[in-house]
Amino acid sequence: MISMDAEKRNVVLVTMDSLRADHCSFMGYERETTPTLDAMAAEGVVFENAIASGVPTIASMTSVMTGTFSLASPEIGLNEEQREQVTSRKTLAEALSAAGYATGAVSPNPPASSYFGFDGGFDWFEDFLHEDRGTAERAWNRIFRRSIEGGGAATSLRLARNLVRREETLRPWDDYYDLIHDWCERAPEPYFLWVLLLDPHHPWLPPAASRQWSSRGDLVRSFGQYWRMLNAGWEPDFGPDERQRFLDLYDDSIRHADRFLHRLQADLRDDDPVFVVHADHGEEFGEHGRYGHQPHLYESLVHVPLVIANAGRQETVDAPVPLRSIPTTIAELAEATHRFPAPSLHAAAERPWTISKVLVGDDRRTAIRTRDHKFIRDPNRRELYDLRLDPDEQVNVVDDHGELASVFEAILANHTATEREKRSIDDTTALVEGTL
Repeated sequence: MISMDAEKRNVVLVTMDSLRADHCSFMGYERETTPTLDAMAAEGVVFENAIASGVPTIASMTSVMTGTFSLASPEIGLNEEQREQVTSRKTLAEALSAAGYATGAVSPNPPASSYFGFDGGFDWFEDFLHEDRGTAERAWNRIFRRSIEGGGAATSLRLARNLVRREETLRPWDDYYDLIHDWCERAPEPYFLWVLLLDPHHPWLPPAASRQWSSRGDLVRSFGQYWRMLNAGWEPDFGPDERQRFLDLYDDSIRHADRFLHRLQADLRDDDPVFVVHADHGEEFGEHGRYGHQPHLYESLVHVPLVIANAGRQETVDAPVPLRSIPTTIAELAEATHRFPAPSLHAAAERPWTISKVLVGDDRRTAIRTRDHKFIRDPNRRELYDLRLDPDEQVNVVDDHGELASVFEAILANHTATEREKRSIDDTTALVEGTL
């Protein structure tokens, strides 16, 4: 249990979109990408094997905000049903608001916006999607909705506008930092602040001041490379130089996101908040033939950084823990009475494995992660990797370790049965409450 003072502390949750654990310098990366987060980690609690409960953002952040798995059944899609995944459950912000916290958030990523219900429980929520800014803005919001729901020309138009105006997924933290600082200045204490940073998310556009490994030429050439990647369905045939260009831009973008932490930590020093810093998921750079963060469960996508700083404890936890344990942990820090479905991070660390799952069409992929192994199961394939010998998950050893695979299969079968029972109980409870 992480200690707290008798007086309730301010809490700041920072989500770094698409940040892989193995690209953080405090996790052993050779480049100094995260100096501020390194310092936080040195004095705080580091979860070395934090695992995203789902991929991409909409799945992972549903888990982070509700403590539940997102897309719990194959028939659930990405629109009305996905909104209901968030709005039908008590969120972290709602729990903290009930505990007397002022709540504020900035989330420039559409899949974690008010459109999908992530504004629930927040007194102030800025996602830059406004309905009251006149005809042009309302028309743009309609384009945004079509791009979320159907893609196609609407998506291309949205990306083109973003590129020109640096909006939505291209909005750097510098653009909205003053909004965050102003809210913290006027918010009564204790407060809960959530900030989602998109800077490490593709396409990577690090400003000149943060370009240490990439150049302006790399930035310009990356635009054509990015469109080639999109047209290839995230499976481009990039050569080593092209891959390295993306990696250099990615690392500089991480460095720029880390500068946000440095500035916010300095500006909030008098408020003395607890910082919880994590990524929602990682990013692939061709390790399995893909780029980006499509719904798969390899380490490059689910192994993420997680640090709790300024909470009165210094520790390194090497047991695997799920991101869906974050709301329980923060609720305990804030002395909130609501109990989320997942255990706290330290309680989760007592179990030697954690589970992630995603949907691909109507097919569910599920993974078990221990300290040393990863087992992935989908309807057509089973994969087992020894992470000690094969951290990049290139050699599937499932046929060589049938007994271990059977143990993992049994764990997944028990998990599936338990989840079905929970859903049945929840559905029955909702029916009874609705009837009475």
